[in-house]
Amino acid sequence: MVESPSDDLEQQRQLLSTILKTIRDLRRLKARVVAARMGMKIRTYYSFENGEGPLIIARIWRFAAATETDPAGIMDALMLGKIEYALRAMDNKASTILLGSYRQFNDRVGDRLTTIASPVLIEAFKRPFDALEEHIDRRDLSAERWLAENLPRILPPEE
Repeated sequence: MVESPSDDLEQQRQLLSTILKTIRDLRRLKARVVAARMGMKIRTYYSFENGEGPLIIARIWRFAAATETDPAGIMDALMLGKIEYALRAMDNKASTILLGSYRQFNDRVGDRLTTIASPVLIEAFKRPFDALEEHIDRRDLSAERWLAENLPRILPPEE
């Protein structure tokens, strides 16, 4: 439970540190390699990775470039308080794609965006996510079906 704003800030620092270390570990990169790719001294990098000092968004984006990770996914994880958002978008760049798509839409419609009612936005954003979920479900079902039909043909008969 967050007792004060400083508690909240400390939780964000810890979460950022966990995200950065986890991504670096998953990418099997040494801290010195990431620091070099970011153009930072190793001590400065360690301070950043430990969540120390001010939150500099440009550093998160440089870290993402250095680790080939989704920078918007890291930001989503920080805003939503869950490391899973960063890890799930790490390779497919889902958060950056979403942000980029929204930016293109916003640039096209400009101030007209303010005339769209919240229920319309909810429905508009919900539809593509429902379609993506259906795609995943169909893919999973197809794989299960293929395995059920073909695995018995591949495995040797039981004796």
